[in-house]
Amino acid sequence: MKNNFSFLILFLLVQQVIAQKDSVVSKEIVSLKYYNENASMQYLVLENKLKTGKKTEPLRNKTFQLFLDSIAAPNKIGSVTTDNDGKAKSFLPPALKGSWEASAQHKFLAVAPGKEDETAAELEIIKAKINIDTLAGAEARSIVVQVMKYENTEWTPASDVEMKVGVQRLGGVLSAGDEETYTTDSSGAVTVELTKDSLPGDQQGNIVLVAKVEDNDLYGSLFVEKAVPWGIAIKSGNNFFDQRKLWATNFRTPLWLLFMAYSIVIGVWGTIIYLVLQIIRIKKIGTASS
Repeated sequence: MKNNFSFLILFLLVQQVIAQKDSVVSKEIVSLKYYNENASMQYLVLENKLKTGKKTEPLRNKTFQLFLDSIAAPNKIGSVTTDNDGKAKSFLPPALKGSWEASAQHKFLAVAPGKEDETAAELEIIKAKINIDTLAGAEARSIVVQVMKYENTEWTPASDVEMKVGVQRLGGVLSAGDEETYTTDSSGAVTVELTKDSLPGDQQGNIVLVAKVEDNDLYGSLFVEKAVPWGIAIKSGNNFFDQRKLWATNFRTPLWLLFMAYSIVIGVWGTIIYLVLQIIRIKKIGTASS
């Protein structure tokens, strides 16, 4: 009787787990993001994914049509198809330049083919741009970034905009100062002193300064870059890696590192050899005494 009762409890628990699994609702999510690079190139990135509980997966090979301001043939930006990551990219066509310049605020719309009466995603932004400049003094080098928004047919400062300001490196943006992000003041500007010294640049010693506004609710994502001769010039060929530095090849390892490594190896093997000799010596003494 006790075993039957335990089996019944286990059966009910399994049924509850199955019911909870079946009750998880899958939801398709379509999102749009707007990007403006160097105040000259605007494009959209559409992302399509399926969310099931806490799990999300990209939806591949899904086609959408993109429109500017309204779903109409003259306002069509283009058709896109999602890639393996569930994303698709589309640039604003030259044919919509007049519509783009006519207003300070725009709405982007994404619809699935055959469902023009149903909007899959919407994104509304205010036109904005970002400028970058430098101030070089005798003791310090500073980066000046200003964000401007288009309002009442003119460009005005955009305050309280959070951004990253730094130097473009292979792994991302290295912050120019001590803070991770900076916020514009009432004049729409931030000034950041470059505290990183001796950064390697290209063959002319140029490094690339970058300012990025990411996923702002009003302006989208803004990006600007500027090359300045504030780095250390890297000589052509392999001369840079022929120096005895930590980033050099095996044959150009720093001498102090070689000394440390070989000292450890010699110390370990020396101790082992010494112990083996002592064991042999003890064994000989024991044999002789017997």
